Amino acid sequence: MYKILFSILVLFSLSFTAFSQTTEKTTIGASGYPLPRFMSLVDDKTNMRTGPGLEYPIDWIYLKEDYPLKVIAEYGSWRKIVDVDGSTGWIARHLLSLNRTGLIINGSQNLVKSPEERNIIMVTAEQDVLGSIKKCQNNWCEMEVGGFNGWIRNENIWGALDLEAFD
Repeated sequence: MYKILFSILVLFSLSFTAFSQTTEKTTIGASGYPLPRFMSLVDDKTNMRTGPGLEYPIDWIYLKEDYPLKVIAEYGSWRKIVDVDGSTGWIARHLLSLNRTGLIINGSQNLVKSPEERNIIMVTAEQDVLGSIKKCQNNWCEMEVGGFNGWIRNENIWGALDLEAFD
């Protein structure tokens, strides 16, 4: 009896742990915007620093305008970010935009006509292709990639949070 109860308890705790790792807790930062959130780079050359200030060394240089980054913390006019590879650092707020962009992840992905019409493929986008996110709902996002519009599951783009909805 104890083995069965212990097994059920272990399975319950493992499933709870798995759920808690996929759902991020949202808070409101000092800026009034939610944390975490996605922003994109304003320029085609942006320095990421090891801390929130110009006195901190440059750790990485991003060379892609509109590159999406997840903001996870705020300190004054600085934003702590995470990129698609998991690298973290600090970028000045004026170098970030609220424009929503996304990178295709998990290999090549089909953008479909709508979440209801998944068999109508509008375009196939390769891994790491950058596009503009128009809106998200029910874990689907509408994107524009290379002049083509279509819908994609948000798990296949870096640029949208789980269960995020916006127009």
